[in-house]
Amino acid sequence: MTLTETGESINTHSGVKIEPQFGINNCPKLDILIIPGGPLKAVESTVENKNIINWIINQKNIEYICSVCTGAFILGKTGLLSNKEATTHHLALKLLQEKYPDIIVSANKKVVHDENIITAAGVSSGINMALNLVSQTLGESIAERTAKVIEFKHNFQ
Repeated sequence: MTLTETGESINTHSGVKIEPQFGINNCPKLDILIIPGGPLKAVESTVENKNIINWIINQKNIEYICSVCTGAFILGKTGLLSNKEATTHHLALKLLQEKYPDIIVSANKKVVHDENIITAAGVSSGINMALNLVSQTLGESIAERTAKVIEFKHNFQ
């Protein structure tokens, strides 16, 4: 399912129209939340949106909170990455560390899993993160089959 702040459609920075099923005020209980990234200017507007940041903070106890690429900046703003290891796109690693010095920023990992939070370095790393989620929730054999179907070489160890 997809959601936006209000439940109304939005256009992404690349012009893709998102038709969400829910807004943050009528979203059912989640097991997994995936926060996408994008250009830092686009991410900054979300980082400054107190409604979204507070809503994410209220999700802190769900099974998995994930970010892809610069979505880590949104998680950084929530404080949920404080004293946790995380990663982001290689071009944004230094800035993430500067903005949120209490995050243990990892430059050497494509996917970082710390407690219930998983961060992925970039788009292709997001595929690795998704396959790891499939492995953890549905089992390694299903994740291996999924990787094979999408012709993605993935190491599950």
